[in-house]
Amino acid sequence: MINITKILLIAMVLLAFAPAMFALEQTIGLRFGCSQPLNDYTSENSEKEVNWMAGLGYEAWLKDFVSMGIYPYYTNLEATNLPAKALPYKTQIIGAEIQARFRPTKGAVINFSDGALQRIAPYAQIGVGAAYVDNNNMLDGKFAFLAPTAGLGLSFQTKWNLDFDLGVQLDHAVNDKIENLEQDAFFQDAHFMPYVGIGYTFGKKGGSATTLYPRFLRNVVSMEKDFTLDGVQFEFDSAKLTADAKVVLKEVVDALKKNPNVKVDIQGHTDNVGEAAYNITLSQERANAVKDFLVQNGISAMRITTRGYGENRPVASNETAEGRALNRRIDFVIVK
Repeated sequence: MINITKILLIAMVLLAFAPAMFALEQTIGLRFGCSQPLNDYTSENSEKEVNWMAGLGYEAWLKDFVSMGIYPYYTNLEATNLPAKALPYKTQIIGAEIQARFRPTKGAVINFSDGALQRIAPYAQIGVGAAYVDNNNMLDGKFAFLAPTAGLGLSFQTKWNLDFDLGVQLDHAVNDKIENLEQDAFFQDAHFMPYVGIGYTFGKKGGSATTLYPRFLRNVVSMEKDFTLDGVQFEFDSAKLTADAKVVLKEVVDALKKNPNVKVDIQGHTDNVGEAAYNITLSQERANAVKDFLVQNGISAMRITTRGYGENRPVASNETAEGRALNRRIDFVIVK
């Protein structure tokens, strides 16, 4: 019988590695899929059974393109029709992994300016983990170290802060007794897990680089990383810059002059007041107005591109005046 205390110990040990993550943007989710063992048996008649897999996920986004996550899961590994003297096995696996996920926001992605789907992005994961293993023979209620654990997939990011993942995970167990046979080859006790995942990201629209920075770091102009100019930077319901906005943009002009090789993509955003189509147009006009100001002050137009996203990428709730003010913003994305 599974020892619940030992199962909880896995999660507690892994959580101890990442206490600082909880201060960052976070994603929680579910994974559903299947598993198949990769083992020492090479008989043509042996059958490596496919079993269901279910898991959870928690990620803390350190940057817009990289997260650290904890992924507990449950599955069974099973094989039948094994060679003579080999015992058929069905092994319970309760595992958990710490993994870094790399999901680009530029380059190898497909962005959508409107509609429910905002981005399709590939991702890769790598990490280590631990598993509670029970096969009633060689490892009856024991722990196994998982290294490496790795995965690949595609992430579909929506305007509702929901991400849908199609991925595959490969976990290698350092202990080579999970399937009742001990050999020397490195990948002989591993399991393969394709899955579908769904995740909810707190407080940001997935993939927006500027949402990862705390409020007090906004309006800090940088030519090394993306930054945001938030608040009401335009006159009401227009693309005309306010006097305060021009003061802030002078800092951007100075920074661009000091860094002549830097190019920027200016991205305009609005709150959800008004029609969605109108907000797209307004956000594009506002991004263009910022570009015009920079060009008028000596920055080459060849260094600047613009996009308008309207209300599709909020960084705060539109239910409050403060949240709407945060959503009316200009993002500067450094183009490398």
